[in-house]
Amino acid sequence: MIVVIFLLPAHVLRKRLYRAFLVRRLCQRKLTKYTFGTRTSGVVFALLLLQTEKAEKVMNELLPTPNTKAWRRWKTIILDRIRWRGDFDFDTSEWDDGTWSKTEKAMLVGLFQDARDAYQVFESYLAESVSERSTLL
Repeated sequence: MIVVIFLLPAHVLRKRLYRAFLVRRLCQRKLTKYTFGTRTSGVVFALLLLQTEKAEKVMNELLPTPNTKAWRRWKTIILDRIRWRGDFDFDTSEWDDGTWSKTEKAMLVGLFQDARDAYQVFESYLAESVSERSTLL
C-alpha cells in the first residue's frame, strides 16, 4: 500500500482554516435579507452601511449611470448626505432650480424617493442592531 501525503504550505492552510471558520460563524448567525424595489435603493443602503470615504467610487462602481446633469446632481446630494450623515428628507428647493425638463424632474423625484426608501430601511436596520446588541449584553 502506498500513502501519499500532500503537505500544504502554511498560508494555504491558514486560508482554508479561516474560510471554514467564517462559514461556521455565518451559519450560526441570524442573517437578514433586505430586498429593494430598485438598484438605486440597494446601492444607497449599501453606502449607508459602509460609511466609507470612498463612497463616490463605490457608487460609480455599483451604479454606473449616464453622465447627465440630473444624475450628477442626485449623486452629489446623496453623497453629501451620506458623508455628513444628514437626513434623507429632500425638499425640491434643494435640487429644483427650474431648469429641469418634465422627464428629468420625474426621474429626480423617483431617485430621491429611492434614497428615502433606502434610508428608512437603514434606520430599521440600526434599530434592530441596537436591540439585538442589548439582548446579548
